[in-house]
Amino acid sequence: MIVENGINHEIHLSLRYARYLRLLAISSLALLAACGGGGSGGGKTSAPTVVAPPEPEPEPVTGLLLSGGDSGSGLSAYRERLLATPRGQRDYAEVALAPTASDSAVGDFSTTYTLEASVDEHDILKYDGRILAIAPSRSGCCFSVEPVMAADSAAADGSDGTLVSPAEVDFAPAPESVAAEVRLYRSLPESASAELLTTLSLEVEEATEGLYLNGETLQVLLSSAWWGRHGDALIAPENWQRQRVRVLSYGLGNPEQPEALHNVEIEGALVVSRRVGEYLFVVSRHTPDIEGYIAYPESDEDVATNEKVLADLTDADVLPTIRQDGENLDLLQLDNCYRVDPSHSLAVPEQGYPTITTVTTLDARSGEVLEASCVLAPASGVYVSAEQLVLTHVDYDNDSAFTYVHAFELQGFSYQGSGRIRGQLYSGGNQDFRISAYDGHLRLVTTEFTQDDEDRFDHFLFVLAVSEAAPELELVGQLPAEGGEEIGKADEDLYGVRFLGERAYLVTFLRRDPLYVIDLSDPANPTIAGRLDVPGFSDLLHPVSEDLLLGVGRDANNAVKVELFNIADPQAPRSAGVHVLADGWEWSDSPAQYNRYAFTYLAEETSDRLTVPYTAGGRRDEAYQQINRVALLTVLGTEDPESARLAHVADLALSDEAWVGADTRVLLDGNAVYVLANGGLSGTFWDNPQTPVPIK
Repeated sequence: MIVENGINHEIHLSLRYARYLRLLAISSLALLAACGGGGSGGGKTSAPTVVAPPEPEPEPVTGLLLSGGDSGSGLSAYRERLLATPRGQRDYAEVALAPTASDSAVGDFSTTYTLEASVDEHDILKYDGRILAIAPSRSGCCFSVEPVMAADSAAADGSDGTLVSPAEVDFAPAPESVAAEVRLYRSLPESASAELLTTLSLEVEEATEGLYLNGETLQVLLSSAWWGRHGDALIAPENWQRQRVRVLSYGLGNPEQPEALHNVEIEGALVVSRRVGEYLFVVSRHTPDIEGYIAYPESDEDVATNEKVLADLTDADVLPTIRQDGENLDLLQLDNCYRVDPSHSLAVPEQGYPTITTVTTLDARSGEVLEASCVLAPASGVYVSAEQLVLTHVDYDNDSAFTYVHAFELQGFSYQGSGRIRGQLYSGGNQDFRISAYDGHLRLVTTEFTQDDEDRFDHFLFVLAVSEAAPELELVGQLPAEGGEEIGKADEDLYGVRFLGERAYLVTFLRRDPLYVIDLSDPANPTIAGRLDVPGFSDLLHPVSEDLLLGVGRDANNAVKVELFNIADPQAPRSAGVHVLADGWEWSDSPAQYNRYAFTYLAEETSDRLTVPYTAGGRRDEAYQQINRVALLTVLGTEDPESARLAHVADLALSDEAWVGADTRVLLDGNAVYVLANGGLSGTFWDNPQTPVPIK
């Protein structure tokens, strides 16, 4: 029996066929009468022609998300979503803001560290080999919101797992103490200095999230919302109300007098942005502020009030506005927003989720808005490759968690399909390290928090592909397979993850650091090729070459370390050297572990250079001391993994006014080393490393 959308198709077809036979019998009798047929006739009659019954029209194939439909269908679905809010229950949405990572820069100067080589990401420091652009820094000025734990992840860090209401969290506004301006410099690498060209004044009430610089155009991203440096707290939908994202574009034909091109305003708060080729994609979130609507109804009267308010709701009340140079752009239609098909097998009972995710596409050269799309389904994570944009969302089902994955073609934002996998993506700002699009497949690593005190973590690797039969993501392969070797030993959490071509590298940790090499050459049969146990763990895994891997993390004594791995033989990876930063100090920390923009890597012909900023402290000479340093290191012999080694060059001691924090950046250009710390720019030389000299 086939049942779809509540219809028994076997019964339906049988009724249609019975009606067909009845009509055929009537037609045959009429034909016989017309030809004198009957028992008394002696002539021969022709046999009736039998016509096959018409084939039933196939049902339209849809995925978990759909768009279009009758006029007003989008608004109707949105009303139903809002009315589904359980009484007195707040609807929390997991947020992943601007996840960052890194790939090697190749050439005479380093560039912004990005997860995908062909996908640029906004940052507070941008350099094109000629112009150096710096956005206002927020280090040390603002209250930093710690990640809010979900109840089922309590065992992950020993916390009690209490779900904190966003109303109890102090979200700091953009600081007024920071200069609201972007500085443009002309680099002078021969003297490790720079010449200030101009400053671009910005509105104080908006925070500068980052910049793009492509040689011809400078883009400045501003947002009225300030979510803290961690960015992965659980945020209630009302915190996406009354927010604004702006993209300011400037022509740099004359960098001393930048030409204002376009001012784009998007209603909502910035989630992430990416530049791919000639296009800039801005992902934002918006919760409409509906007058009279009670977000958390407590009584029958509240529900009745909501029904009355929502009966008069219009598309304009719901959709975010997009303006260019003060003019409204009519780019979004609620009927065309992607929304969950409640009849789909993957759909879960609707909760009152009012937040809309918007993807706005701009011309990266002119800053002109080209198109916009919207999604009404919950979405908390974003991954962007050169061809795909993937939205993820974690659904907590009692003691279990599942990750929903929605894939779209990046150009045109056409829907490819959705899937649901076991476990959840986490790791804060490194969340998109756990997703990778490669050769038509989407690979993801998730973690499930168990109720077993002796083994709290289960880790999974899934391989998905777009189905040819329907807009769905099919499961192609997974690890561990049924009865196969698990990822990680008992009670080991997962730290660094890196997908590189047909391999993946995973680092788990409890007391020692197992580095796993995963063979993905057969997507249907991912296997653990090899494993290496070393003390400590790695948060960041960076590809030096096909045969060398670099890790930044901590050693067995909890000190920051950098380690080189020889992965030429995937079945027998081995350590090729370790350097411990701040060895001998009581504690040390590096933003490069959790903020990839703080890690700089410049690939050269036979040796590569890298920098890792760090801070350390402890008692020295009967007094407490704290230091701020930038470690300069080199990977020698990169062309031969058997002779490659890690070498420490020097530690740059920063001035008292330049401390290491989340906004610390280091830039390499030839022999010049530029350091951005606490909003101040300074310079020194690689081959003569002294305390960097401030650049005014």
